[in-house]
Amino acid sequence: MTTHPVATILPVVRSWTRGHAAIISALLLLASRGLWAQAAPGAAFLGMAVATGISENEDGLTVLEGVHNAVWSDTMPVTEDLQLYTRWSGTGTHTIGVRIVDRSTGDSLADTSEKLDFGEDPVTYFTHDFSGTTFPSDGVYAIEVTLDGETAANYAFYVNADDQLPEYPAFVLSVPAERATVDDTGDAHISGIFEYFTFESFPATDTFSVVTVWFSGDGDFDHSVQILDPEGKQLAESPRSTFSASSGEMSVANDAFDSVAFPSPGIYAAVVFLGGEKVFSFPLVITKQ
Repeated sequence: MTTHPVATILPVVRSWTRGHAAIISALLLLASRGLWAQAAPGAAFLGMAVATGISENEDGLTVLEGVHNAVWSDTMPVTEDLQLYTRWSGTGTHTIGVRIVDRSTGDSLADTSEKLDFGEDPVTYFTHDFSGTTFPSDGVYAIEVTLDGETAANYAFYVNADDQLPEYPAFVLSVPAERATVDDTGDAHISGIFEYFTFESFPATDTFSVVTVWFSGDGDFDHSVQILDPEGKQLAESPRSTFSASSGEMSVANDAFDSVAFPSPGIYAAVVFLGGEKVFSFPLVITKQ
C-alpha cells in the first residue's frame, strides 16, 4: 500500500542549490536507513507560492487556490489578502522568516518569523498569513525568505507593473501533486500536493504526477521532467510536451508518471527542463513504513 503523508505543521525562488542538495540528500539518506536520530540538523528551501487560499482536501493533501505573482488595480494603494506557501526538506528545528519589501524605499510592508520543527517528516511546508497587506504604489515588490537568518529566496511580486513583466516564463514552483489548472483570471490552482512517498515493502511501484507552475512569458514552450535515482541515473522521463504562456498570467505543466518502480528507500530527484535546459530540481523522498 502506498501513502503520501503530509506535514502536520501549518503557519511558505531561489532553486534548490547544489550545496543544499548535497547536504540534505546525505541527511535524508541517513534517515531512510533508520539513522534519523544521529543525523545532524540541516534544512533546504524547496520553493514558494503566493496564493489566495491554502487548505487540505479529504485525503489530507494540500490544495493551493489562486496562485499568482501579480495584481492589477484601478486605484492605489491596494490591499491584498495573501497566503504564502513555502516548502522545506531537512531535520531539526529552524527559524523561517518571510517579509514583503517595497524595493523603491526598502520599507518592510509585512513580515513574520516562525519556528519550523521537522519532527519525523523529512519534507514539510509552512503557511504564512499575509492578509491585509497594503501595496502603496505601482511597481515590483520583493518577497524575501530567510532560513536561520540567511537568505533562502527572493521573489518578485508585480503590482500594476505591465512594463516589467518577464518576457520568458519565470519558474514558480514544482511539486508532486494530483493536478494543476489555470482559471479565466490567469491564476493557477494546485490540488493534492503531498510531501513524500511511504511504502510497506520494496521494490515498490507508484503512479504520480509532478506539477510545475510558471509565470508570464509569451508563446509555446517545451517542457519535460526526469526522475533520477539516488545515484543520479535516470529512472523515468515524462513525454516532452508544450504549454502556452501569456504575459502576466500563470501557466502550468502536468507531467504524469505511470508505474514508476522504486527499488529501495532513499533520496530520488525530479528535474524540471524548459526548452531542453535544466531549470530546477527537488528531492523525491522515498521512505519505508
